[in-house]
Amino acid sequence: MLRDEEIRKALEKPAKYGVDLDLSRYEFGEAEEFTEIDRDVSKRGMEVGVDLDKKESLSTFLHVDYSTVYKSVQRQFKGDLELMTIDEALKKYDWVRDLFWKLRDPCEDKYTAFTALNAKGGYFMRILENRKILIPIQACFLLFTQGIIQPVHNLIIAEPGSEVHILTGCTIHPRVTRGLHLGVTEIYVRRGAKLTYTMVHRWGPEFDVRSRTGILVEDRGIFISNYVMLGELRTFQSQPSARLIGSYSRTSMNNVVYLKGNSEMDLGGEVLLEGDGSRAEIILNSVAEDDAKITTRGRILGLANDVKGHLSCRGLMLSDRAEITTIPILESKNMNSELSHEAAIGKIAEDQLNYLVARGLSRDEAESLIVRGFLDVSKMQLPKPVEEGVRRTIELALKGF
Repeated sequence: MLRDEEIRKALEKPAKYGVDLDLSRYEFGEAEEFTEIDRDVSKRGMEVGVDLDKKESLSTFLHVDYSTVYKSVQRQFKGDLELMTIDEALKKYDWVRDLFWKLRDPCEDKYTAFTALNAKGGYFMRILENRKILIPIQACFLLFTQGIIQPVHNLIIAEPGSEVHILTGCTIHPRVTRGLHLGVTEIYVRRGAKLTYTMVHRWGPEFDVRSRTGILVEDRGIFISNYVMLGELRTFQSQPSARLIGSYSRTSMNNVVYLKGNSEMDLGGEVLLEGDGSRAEIILNSVAEDDAKITTRGRILGLANDVKGHLSCRGLMLSDRAEITTIPILESKNMNSELSHEAAIGKIAEDQLNYLVARGLSRDEAESLIVRGFLDVSKMQLPKPVEEGVRRTIELALKGF
């Protein structure tokens, strides 16, 4: 049971990292009527890798402001996958409540507390045992009403031996300039399952985001997280936390960020290696332009025998006014753990520019090519349609660079 009194006290508790927000600055409770997926909404969906024009031929979940406006599972996967709103799942299965708020604490800070008390929607996704979904499942969260808080709570379960790729795109309608997205996601990867979770964000220069994700991985389970953020926002803070409790479990967290304007981002990830033979990799690649400020934090904690972890933090500066800070943390509490990290921040190297210019490119073309290479998503091993969508999003973000 949620501890309402304790949670209400946490409404005054700032997050451990990032800019503190005054929640009273945002509206909550009422939203404008959303009537149809028009050209603007479809375009925004494509910008975060979600093809809403093909929603009828794909397994798709669309949530606008406080309401789920579309959810459908492709016919061929109806016996393999359950997709419903979180409220429907809580009513259908008693055991869902036992998994709810177990991987993130509702009293963690004001953002989890607000979501625990006021969540309006989110999805429940369950991939059944030994089922393999070959086509990515797409989910889209859209803010349609100016200036509101959108608090959502998602629950994902990959049952033993299952395999799936989930693509979640989060964005705003073109007419929206200000608002706050609060997203809590809890992910369970059961024994021998493989879950790839790709999230693409595209917001606006006055928009705020606070994301809270918890992951639990059992024996020989694999969790791959890909995060892409492009363009501008006001402030952003997130540090997904994964516990690898199973033996020979594995996770890879890959982050690609291109930030411009006056944006301020605090992004990270942490992995607790609790199962013997577990493996973790955290990659944080960030590009800062204009007056953008980026802090990347990575933490790997080795607790069991024969665990390995690697952390990479790389930053590329495109402006003298931009700021990038990297904070890698490695902790070992077992002499048989093997942890390593690399961190580097710098500008575009002159020798790289000169090499490309000598081969016929202009200086601007050479700089653009190097930035695109820094934001390369090929290592994320995305399905081809998803990779092409993410590449289109990167091209849109870099247009005019």
